[in-house]
Amino acid sequence: MTTAVPQWPGEWQHEIASIRNGNSALGPTNSLFKGALASHPPLVGMADSFVTSLLDPNDAVDDAKTLLIAMNNALVDPMKIAGVPAPTLQNGGFRLPSAFPLPSYTAALEFIAAKALWQNGHTEFLPWPFDGIALKPDFAIRGRCPAVPGADAGAFYDLCTEVADTLKVGGTKTTADLVNSLYSGITGKLGAYPTKHVSVFLDACDNPCLYNGAVVNFNRANLCASLTAKIAQELNPELRPRLISVFVLFPDWRLEQLPANSWR
Repeated sequence: MTTAVPQWPGEWQHEIASIRNGNSALGPTNSLFKGALASHPPLVGMADSFVTSLLDPNDAVDDAKTLLIAMNNALVDPMKIAGVPAPTLQNGGFRLPSAFPLPSYTAALEFIAAKALWQNGHTEFLPWPFDGIALKPDFAIRGRCPAVPGADAGAFYDLCTEVADTLKVGGTKTTADLVNSLYSGITGKLGAYPTKHVSVFLDACDNPCLYNGAVVNFNRANLCASLTAKIAQELNPELRPRLISVFVLFPDWRLEQLPANSWR
C-alpha cells in the first residue's frame, strides 16, 4: 500500500495559524510585537497577510519573505539610516535596521524554512511540539520522533534520535566570510544537541556579498563546494556521523542540500 505524500501545510497548519494568537511571535499580547503594533497599527493586516501567504501551498516561499521584510521596513527610523552609504542601502542583502522585534522576525523565518523544505520534498520536517524547555530544536523529524508527543517535553526530546535546527546567517560582505559563518552555524548546532543526530537549515538570503546592488549575483556551485569541503576537512571526525544533512537557502530561493557523503 502506497503512503500518501504529505502536502503543505500538513502538520504545520495549526502551528502557523497560531503565531497570530496570544503571546506567540506575531500575537497581540506578545510584549515586543504589541509595542510594534502600537507604533504602526497597519502591522495587523500585514501580519495576517504573512500568515495567509505561508499557509497557501500555491504561494511561493519568497512571497512570505517579501511580506516579512515589508513588516521590518515599516518600522525603520529614517534618522537611523541617514548616515548609511547609498550603496549599502541599495544592496538587496542589506536588512534595514528596524524597531520590528528581532525575536518575531527570527520566529517567522523558521516557518519560511519549513515551507521551503516541504516545497522541495522534505516533508519529514515537523514542528517541535513543546515550548519552554531548555533544549528546543526548531523541528522534529518524522520517523525519528514519537508519533504521539505525549505530555512530557523532556521525555519527547529524549526519545528523538534526530532533530533539526534553523539559523539565519546574514550581514557578511565576502563569500569567504559567509562560508566561515555557515560552517560556524553547523558546528554550533552540533554542539547544542550533543546526544542527537542533527540536520541544519541555514538561511543565507540576507548577505550583501550575494548581491551586486539590488540584483542577486553569486556563484552557487563555488559556495556549496567551499562549504562542503570545509565540513569534510575541518569538522571533528567524532562529530561527522551526527551531521545528517545541511540545507542552505540562497536569495534566489533555490534550496541546496549539501552531499552528506562528503563528510560521513
